[in-house]
Amino acid sequence: MPKHLPSLHFNHFLNYQEVHDFLAELAASRPGICRLDSIGKSREGRDVLMLTVTDLESGKPDDRPGYLVHGNIHAGEVAGTHASLFTARQLLANAKKSDLLQRVAFYIVPRLNPDGAEFVVTTSGRIRSRTDRSEQIPNTLYQEDANGDGFILSMRQKHPDGQFTADPKDRRLLIRRKVDSKGPFYRVMPEGSIHSWDGGDNIRIEGRNFDWNRNWSYDWRPEPEQGGAGDFPFSEPEMRAMGEFIHSHSNLFGVLGYHTGPAAVLRPPSTGSEGDLDLGDSNMMEDIARIGSEHTGFPIVPVIGYHGLRSRDTNLYGHFHNFGYYHLGLFVFEFELGTIKDSAGITTEEQFAVKSEEESEAQMRKVMRWWGRLKKKPKFFSPWKRFRHPQFGEVEIGGFHFQHLANPTLEDLRSISKGTFRFTIEHAQKHPRVCLEEVQTDSVGGRVHRVRARIANRGELPTNVTNKGKSLRRLRPVRVEFKPAKGVELLSSSGHADLGHLAGVTGSRELEWFVSASPGRKALCELKVYGGTGGNASNTVVAS
Repeated sequence: MPKHLPSLHFNHFLNYQEVHDFLAELAASRPGICRLDSIGKSREGRDVLMLTVTDLESGKPDDRPGYLVHGNIHAGEVAGTHASLFTARQLLANAKKSDLLQRVAFYIVPRLNPDGAEFVVTTSGRIRSRTDRSEQIPNTLYQEDANGDGFILSMRQKHPDGQFTADPKDRRLLIRRKVDSKGPFYRVMPEGSIHSWDGGDNIRIEGRNFDWNRNWSYDWRPEPEQGGAGDFPFSEPEMRAMGEFIHSHSNLFGVLGYHTGPAAVLRPPSTGSEGDLDLGDSNMMEDIARIGSEHTGFPIVPVIGYHGLRSRDTNLYGHFHNFGYYHLGLFVFEFELGTIKDSAGITTEEQFAVKSEEESEAQMRKVMRWWGRLKKKPKFFSPWKRFRHPQFGEVEIGGFHFQHLANPTLEDLRSISKGTFRFTIEHAQKHPRVCLEEVQTDSVGGRVHRVRARIANRGELPTNVTNKGKSLRRLRPVRVEFKPAKGVELLSSSGHADLGHLAGVTGSRELEWFVSASPGRKALCELKVYGGTGGNASNTVVAS
C-alpha cells in the first residue's frame, strides 16, 4: 500500500527546511511517479530543489512532453512556493484518475530563490531577489533585527525634513507629508544599522539590488537602463541553473511562473506592443489565459499593461514572458496571486485605478479595518514601539511585516491554488503528442521486406507550439532514425528522416523502408522518433 501523502498546511509560510522536507516526503510517498532532484546550488549553498512528477516506471521523463512550474523568483513572493507545492501534491493525489502522468512530465521548482525567501520568511525583511552585501559601503543602512524581537520591520524617527507624518485617520499608518500637514514628521528606514556612518543625512539603503525577473536572456539590458538586471543574462547562479535546465530540455512545451502582486493572469509581451506578436499566437495566448481567468476569477493582463492608471505601458527587459515566447517559442504565463490588498477585498482594477496619494492612503485604511475585523489575524502589522538605537538614538520600530504585506492570506491562497492547479492541468492537456502508428511489414519476395509506419502528432498543439516557434532552433523538428537489426541490410537510399514540425491532431507523415533479411529472422529494425515537445517514441519492428 502506498504511504499517505503529506498534508500541505496553509497556516504559515514555509522556510527552506520545511520546503525540503515536504518535497522529500512527497517523493518517498510515491516513488513510482515522483522524484526529488536539485538543479543547482544557490549562492549561499542551498539546493534549488526540483520535483519531477510523471510515471517513472513506464518511461523516462525527458521522453515525454514537459511542463515546467517555478515559483518564488522574488524573495518576498513566498505564496508562489505554496501554489507550486499544492500543484505537486494534487498531481500525485489525482494520479489514478487520468493517464496525464503517463503522457506528460511535470518539472516543479517551488522556490527558485531559496536564499532570499529564507531571509524574508525568517525575518520579514525586504528583498526583491537578492541584495549584494559582499562589500559594506559607508553611510549605507543594512537590514538587521536591531531590537531583538525576531523581526526586521521599519524604523521611524522624528526629523524636521521627514517626508512622512502619522495618518490623522489611523495613527498606525504613515502618509506622505504635504504643505499643510501637521507634525511630528518622520524619516522612515528599514530596521537595521549603518555601516561606517559619518552622522549625516545622506543615508543609502542596502547594497546593490537584483531583480531576477530581469535576468532572463531575451532583450536583456544592462543597469541602469534596466534596474536589477544583473551583470549579464543568467548571471545569478540560481538563474543560470534554471536557464541550463530549460535549454537542455527540448521536450518543454509549457512554462508557468508564480508571483504576487495585484491578482492577474499575465501573458506576453513584456516590451513593445501586442502588435509585435504573431496574431495567431496572440489569440491562442488569450484563449489559454482565459482558462486561468475562469478558474481563479483573475483578470487577464499583458505584462506591458500591468500598471496603474497614471502609468504608461511597461517595458521590462530581460523578463520571463518575452524570454518564454521569443527565445523558447512557447505559450508561457504567470499568475500574480494577489497581495494583502486583494485579500482585503480591493480588486486589481481598483488598485490600478488609483489616481492620487489620497486614494492610495484610503485603500491602506481599508486594509487595516479589514485586518482589525479578522478573528485569526496574520502577523501583518506591529505597533510602533520606542527603542534606543545605538546610532540614531530615540526611534520607533514597527509597521508592516513584509511577507504578509506582499502576499495574499494563506487562507485565500488555499482556494487560489486550487484554481491555478486546474489551469495547469488544462494547459498541460494541450501538449503535442508524437507517436508511431500503423507500423507494419510486408514480405516483398525472397529476403526483401517492406517496413511502413506513420509518424503522427495527436496532441492539440503543434510540435512548434507557437508560430514563432517554427523559426527557433530550440524547438527541434521531428526526426526519425532507422536502425537495421543485426544481419539486416537497409536497401532504401535513406534510413533517417527529418519530418519538420507536425501540426496538432492531424499532422502525420507515412514513411517506408526496404530491407533485406536472412530467412527466419524476426527482428528487422528499430524505429526511433525524436519528437521534441511532442516527446520521443520507439518501436522494435519484426517481420510479419
